[in-house]
Amino acid sequence: MKTVGLLVFLVAMFADKGATCSVSSPQCYKSTTKPYDDFLCEWGDQDHSPDAIYTIFMQTSSVNDSSYANQFVAEKQMYKFLPVEYLITTQLLDIWVHRQVFNVTCSSPTISVLLHNSVKYSSPDIQKKIRSAEKLILSWPRVNDNKGAIHEIRWKKINDSWQNKTFQTEDRKETEDGISDSYTLQLQEHTAYQVQIRRKAKQSLLWSDWSQTADIPIEIQQPVVRWGEKKYAEYGTREITLKWNKPPPEASSGGVSYTLTVNLPCEKTKRITIKNNTFKIAATYSEARVSIVAINNVGSSPAQEIIIPPVEHLKYCHNESHIESLPKRYCLEWYKLVDGETRPVEVNISWSNTLDDIKKGMEKFVRYYYFLHTGRKLKRRIKVTCPVYSTEGAPISHPKNVTVLNITHDSAVLWWRPIPVQEQHGFLMHYLIWISREGHTDTDYHQVPANETSFLLRNLDEASSYTLSIAGRTIIGAGPNSTRTFFTLSSPSTDNGLKMVILILCAVVLLFSIALSIAFRRLRSKLLPIIPSPVISVVALPHLDNQNMKTMTEEVDNVILLCRADQDKHGRSPKQKHGNSLQYYDVSVDEDEEDEGEEDDEETHFTGLICSDKPSAFPNPNYKGQLLQYPESLEIADKEQMESCEVSTPSYKNGLFFENRGLDNEGISVQS
Repeated sequence: MKTVGLLVFLVAMFADKGATCSVSSPQCYKSTTKPYDDFLCEWGDQDHSPDAIYTIFMQTSSVNDSSYANQFVAEKQMYKFLPVEYLITTQLLDIWVHRQVFNVTCSSPTISVLLHNSVKYSSPDIQKKIRSAEKLILSWPRVNDNKGAIHEIRWKKINDSWQNKTFQTEDRKETEDGISDSYTLQLQEHTAYQVQIRRKAKQSLLWSDWSQTADIPIEIQQPVVRWGEKKYAEYGTREITLKWNKPPPEASSGGVSYTLTVNLPCEKTKRITIKNNTFKIAATYSEARVSIVAINNVGSSPAQEIIIPPVEHLKYCHNESHIESLPKRYCLEWYKLVDGETRPVEVNISWSNTLDDIKKGMEKFVRYYYFLHTGRKLKRRIKVTCPVYSTEGAPISHPKNVTVLNITHDSAVLWWRPIPVQEQHGFLMHYLIWISREGHTDTDYHQVPANETSFLLRNLDEASSYTLSIAGRTIIGAGPNSTRTFFTLSSPSTDNGLKMVILILCAVVLLFSIALSIAFRRLRSKLLPIIPSPVISVVALPHLDNQNMKTMTEEVDNVILLCRADQDKHGRSPKQKHGNSLQYYDVSVDEDEEDEGEEDDEETHFTGLICSDKPSAFPNPNYKGQLLQYPESLEIADKEQMESCEVSTPSYKNGLFFENRGLDNEGISVQS
């Protein structure tokens, strides 16, 4: 009777499935490929009502084969776990959901499923992301059935479209439970991305949900750290502040944290994780070391180690008596100074030994340094800091680069480099200087503080040779010395006298040279006079350049000077052919005609009157041709002016002009 009732109910359901229903088709699956896993069916309802009752129906798909039919009441939930023992997984089943609200019922669309192949994996959980340059390695836990799966990965740049790629993983052995699947993706180096992954079983059609979006920033770089300190001398402590720049947005996508490892003497190593880019440390005067690693979603940067050096090492320890009574809680830190000044990486720490105890393990003649820490944790402070020797000795070397500078007639400066600490073999007390003058048995002695590197030598004798020596000294004794010899300069007065003599000699030589030069020029002007070269102005002779003149040879004329009265007696020369009058001049020219075709070979005679108030103009040897070329006639303007003129007779001989002047109103004629 139960079977008949179920069939009647199923027929009623088939009759009602044609009605419109807001319930979606169910999806039934198991989460692994293991054969004995239970199934989960889930569906949706667009018109969900709190009074709705849901029931899942299953039956074999073949009409002729009704060997399986079952129903599962989900009450008001929209999912239902189905035990595998109540299901047939090897046959194709029709599955649908019945919804009932009071007397109103409807059914979802029917699906046909082979439950054996209905597997839906959980979404991948991307747990590890490592990015190096262009490579991104992603890792996530695989499903615990050790079966390979088909994966789909998609990635995109920020605010860009997705790119997809499918890949497949292989089956693993039964003993390899818990092994993760991984994939390497090629990306652009300096670009941030977003990535999602989903998967499905090889025999299934159901994809898992997409994983959560993973932000993939660029590879984070080592932080650049700056630090500063504030000292509290009364407590022997200092506050150290570390600060570094924040990474760019492309590297900080998804968040950035910093892991700091702090190493302080007499304290345990501390490891701290922070998200800020500043950090403060309370430290003593001893060295502190801090390592900083920046971490983002795809990896970590290389460690940046910061070494905060100790305060400057003291050269001397003024008093060690205050460490005879040690406090109840203390810590001794000591180390051997590398090259006598530098702190090594490894140091010695003791919470029980005294200073005398630690001296027993120190090397002889080697400088060590120690700190006495008191208090605990945040109240840690420095009480004593000093250099120390277990055993002292004398220096084994002399001061370096000894030089004598700024030498004068009575002083000099001695300069040197300090003896290296590792060669001092103890605390250097001072430098010893001995100075002696050549030819004298007395030696001056000086002590210079150990922190000095120069010494002024005074009251020296001029122009003398001195020998000096310098050596370092500890409480045990003096070490080797370095010797130098130098000469002082002569007295400044002697030098000034010599300079004056040289200046006077130079002045005398200069004056003698000037006088000799002047005398030579005068003598040369008398012995070799300058021959004048008269030139008639070009303005006065406008057509001179156009004349085609022949080369003239020098002629010597015999000149006879006669008074005008004598000239009147003799009368005019019958040979006078023509005369040209010049303004302000009375000039007559007589020519002997020997050859009419050769005018340049004539002997010419002239007589001229030159006004006393006019400048004289003497012709050159070609005067005859030049005078006859004047375009205007030269006549006497008036007799009064004529009477006030002097009589002037020029002549030319041996390249020289001669001018003979007569008294007023006298006539002068020139005859050959």
